[in-house]
Amino acid sequence: MINNVWILIAKKLSNEASPEELLELEELLQQSEAGKYPLSSLEEIWENNQQTNTDEKLLNKWQSFDAKLDAIDKNEIDEAAQTTALQADDKKLKVIRFIKRCSWLVAATVVLGTFWFTQQHTVVNNKTNEITAPRGGISKIQLPDGTRVWLNSGSKLVYGNDFGTDFRKVSLVGEAFFDVTKDPNHPFIVTTPTISIKVLGTRFNLRSYKNDKTTEAALIRGQIELTVLKNPEKKIILKPSEKLTVINNEKTAGKTNMSLADVAEEIPLIALSRIHQAKQDSLPSEALWLENKLAFDAEDFEGVAKKLERRYNVTIVFKNEGVKKLRFTGKFQNEPINKALQALQTTTNFHYKIDNNQIVIY
Repeated sequence: MINNVWILIAKKLSNEASPEELLELEELLQQSEAGKYPLSSLEEIWENNQQTNTDEKLLNKWQSFDAKLDAIDKNEIDEAAQTTALQADDKKLKVIRFIKRCSWLVAATVVLGTFWFTQQHTVVNNKTNEITAPRGGISKIQLPDGTRVWLNSGSKLVYGNDFGTDFRKVSLVGEAFFDVTKDPNHPFIVTTPTISIKVLGTRFNLRSYKNDKTTEAALIRGQIELTVLKNPEKKIILKPSEKLTVINNEKTAGKTNMSLADVAEEIPLIALSRIHQAKQDSLPSEALWLENKLAFDAEDFEGVAKKLERRYNVTIVFKNEGVKKLRFTGKFQNEPINKALQALQTTTNFHYKIDNNQIVIY
């Protein structure tokens, strides 16, 4: 029985006893012989022993872990001691490199900033303004200085962003009428492919189309100084009501064996004449296009055809070279192209044919 009691007690203390075994142990302990083995004392001894074992295990684990931490700390200290000098030197190098990089960055910023400012300044100064009149129409503009400009059909006026800084410079291809605001401190200069005009304050008409045989400047009011670009050392002063005509292509210059007809038709390089103004017109014929009128005075058919092309937005082709030399004087305002040709046809002998926007003269 004693052995059985100890077996049951062991199972109870280790929590391995079944309910039947616990009941049997309780019955055995109630017997007198088992009283010398109080169960409460045995449980206390068991728990103390288990707690000690557990504490020892935890302590051993902690001590082992702590030893590992100490070893790691020792290694880190040793490594730190070995690299302290290197780190100090490396910090110095990093500071020096940082200062150099900052210096380079500042220098680069200054250089790039200067370059950007210069480029922006250059771009702004080199910027151009371009105004073009549509084919068959007229454009009116006002320049920054107050000067008014009328552009005839297909003409183009260009001026820079520095207009008015030192000079008031514009360039023209085509025909324009200028009413220039007076400003003695800033001369007004107009440049064409053939001539250059310098004025202070005046009104004048200037025609210089690329495909025309001549360039023409007609002064209405004031005074202009004209320079022929092929002969820049010579200056020509125009007075009111004077007109200067410059031939664009010197086809007859240098010719040999010219016929009498060639001599008769030869146009001088520069010709000075008077503008023509009818009593009933407020403007001379050279500027009547401002009133939407097409006027010509003893002008050859080739020149008249150029004006007709720009006014009516057509193309005129000559099949007979002799017809080009016919001269006309006249004025049109609201007539359609076929009526204008019929009117010209009544004064001389030529024929024409209209095919859409192309007109053939023969």
